[in-house]
Amino acid sequence: MKELLRQTNISYGFSDTPFGRCCIGFTDQGIFSFTFPETAAEGLDEMVRRYGCKKLIHNDEQSEVWAKQIFSSAPPPPIQLIGTPFQVSIWKELMNIHQGSNSTYQHIADAIGRPKAVRAVGTAIGANPIAFIVPCHRIIRSDGTLGGYKWGVERKKQLLLWELNKIK
Repeated sequence: MKELLRQTNISYGFSDTPFGRCCIGFTDQGIFSFTFPETAAEGLDEMVRRYGCKKLIHNDEQSEVWAKQIFSSAPPPPIQLIGTPFQVSIWKELMNIHQGSNSTYQHIADAIGRPKAVRAVGTAIGANPIAFIVPCHRIIRSDGTLGGYKWGVERKKQLLLWELNKIK
């Protein structure tokens, strides 16, 4: 978090997506937060609480540009993974799961060399601050069921179906 607070241009904004309104936090280096809050106040409050940002620049125009890029066939925008080294290792591993595919908590734990840390992996996945780009929605339970999703199981189902249709 300290690396974010050292930056001077910390911005946020809101945009519509195919899956509802999003809140995007970004700096000159890229996106550090992408969420689907229930309200604008909730989105902003979560960013302030999580990162301790006190001075944020409201910029819906850039947020709309980012959102269009995220949900297009263009390469994803640059991101900043801000978390503990353990969390970051898990979020990076999530980015290895290809669109239209899924994985399990156990597979991620195995992939980072911590096979007994399944619960900690689940906690880190649940703390993912960059929805969709860091595809925590592609994680399912070992029994094949969807499991939970911070922004609702219905949205998770929609994201997975959208990705499947996109690659066909």
